[in-house]
Amino acid sequence: MTESTTLPLIRNLSLATAALAALVAGYSLADPGIYRPLTPDPLMPGSLSQDIGTLICAGLVAFTVADKARNAAWWLIWAGAMAYLAYGYALYSFEALYNPLYLGYIAIFALSIWTLGLFATRSGIRVTASWPAPPRRATAILLILLTALFLMLWLSIMLPAMARREVPLASTIFVLDFSIVLPALAVCALSLWQGRQLGDLLAVPLLMKSASIGLSVLGGTLLGPFYGLPIALEEVATYAVLGLLPPIFMALFLRRIRVSIG
Repeated sequence: MTESTTLPLIRNLSLATAALAALVAGYSLADPGIYRPLTPDPLMPGSLSQDIGTLICAGLVAFTVADKARNAAWWLIWAGAMAYLAYGYALYSFEALYNPLYLGYIAIFALSIWTLGLFATRSGIRVTASWPAPPRRATAILLILLTALFLMLWLSIMLPAMARREVPLASTIFVLDFSIVLPALAVCALSLWQGRQLGDLLAVPLLMKSASIGLSVLGGTLLGPFYGLPIALEEVATYAVLGLLPPIFMALFLRRIRVSIG
C-alpha cells in the first residue's frame, strides 16, 4: 500500500472516528445518567469534562481532514487530538464501563489506534526545523516537568493503595501513563535535548495531548461542586498550568518548523 493510497484511508478512518466520538460524547452530555451506576460521584465531573474535550478534539480531527490540511502542520495537531480520543476511550474500555454506549467506546479506541498507526507508518510526514530553531530545550524541560509531576502524583495514590491492597478509582490511567504516556514524554524530551528529528516530530502531538488532558481535568475540577465536591484552589492552579502551558509551547514550536506530508 503506497503513501498516496493510504492517505485517503487515513482521512476516511479519521472522519469515522470523529463522527462516532461526537455522537457518543454528545449523547452522554445530553443524558449524563448513561454513566450510572457504574461511575461514582467523584468521577462524574471528569467524565462530563472529557465529553466536552472529545467534542473539541473530534472537531479538530474533522477540520484537518475536511480541509485536507492545506497547512500540513495541522496533521501534528490532528495526531494529538486522535491520541486524546484513544486515551480517553481506552480508559472507558478497560475500566469496563458497560452501558449502552460501551461498544462505541471500544470502536473509538480501536479506530483511533489503527488510524494513528497507519499515519505514523504510511503518511510520509516529515518535519524540518527552520531558523531560528524551535524552542527544543525549553520544551524538553516542560515535558520532563510534566513527567515528574504525574509520576509523583500517581505514585502518591498508588503506593498507599498497594500497601492497603485496595484498587483506586480509574486505576487504568496508571497503566496507560506508566507504560505509554510518560515514556513517550521522556523519549521526546531526550530527543529534543539532543536536537534529533524524532523530538521535532513528537513535540506538537504530545503537547497537544498534554494540553487536552490538562484542560479536561481542569474542567472536571470546576464541575465538581455540581456533584457536591469541593474545589481546591491549588488543584485548579496546577491543572490550569498543565492545560495552558503546553499550548503556548506548541504555538512557539509550530512557528519554527516546516511540515510536509505524503
